[in-house]
Amino acid sequence: MKPIVICIVGASGSGKTHMSKFLYEGFGIPMVVSMTTRPKRRNEVDGIDHKFVSKQVLEKEKKADNILAYTKYGDHEYCALHSDIKDKPICSYVIDEVGLEYITLHFSHLYTIIAIYVERSLENRKLSGVSIERLHRDKKRYTLPPEYYDVIIDNNGTLGDFEENIIKVMSNKNNQKYYEIDGNSEEQTADIHRMCTRYGNRRVRRK
Repeated sequence: MKPIVICIVGASGSGKTHMSKFLYEGFGIPMVVSMTTRPKRRNEVDGIDHKFVSKQVLEKEKKADNILAYTKYGDHEYCALHSDIKDKPICSYVIDEVGLEYITLHFSHLYTIIAIYVERSLENRKLSGVSIERLHRDKKRYTLPPEYYDVIIDNNGTLGDFEENIIKVMSNKNNQKYYEIDGNSEEQTADIHRMCTRYGNRRVRRK
């Protein structure tokens, strides 16, 4: 069975990273931590938020043909590695639209790609403290049509509402059962595969 990569997409401040961490803490789904050449921001932790590396390190991975997804914002590069997914039956990855499209086009034969978009209004993203620079950058961001995604999750309520919406996607039909990955259970992994994909093209909204 192919490894499952849950690709989480959204604008700056939409809640992508929180969702990835919530999947890890609540469901045991490991996160793929992207590599970047940009400087570390305040409160970011190396190896948790990103792997902060030099351009030389990233070039070495390119030459080794180990790049799973790649994108560039301004002068800074971001990527994920095939080796980050090796031996993981399922994982989540915070990615932009360019990277999602690239993975889908080039690596769907290697991985089962589940595309999730986190939807949050501009006003709420402003209130969350996203910088003007990042908001302006998002206006020029390459976008994909809604039908490209398997699930669109609303994040315009409270944090609790958002997490409840995530649980609706990741739980069984009665929204009562949680799953964890132990890395050795193929049957359990298959359950999560079915659980994720059966919500295809459905918008999850808070009540």
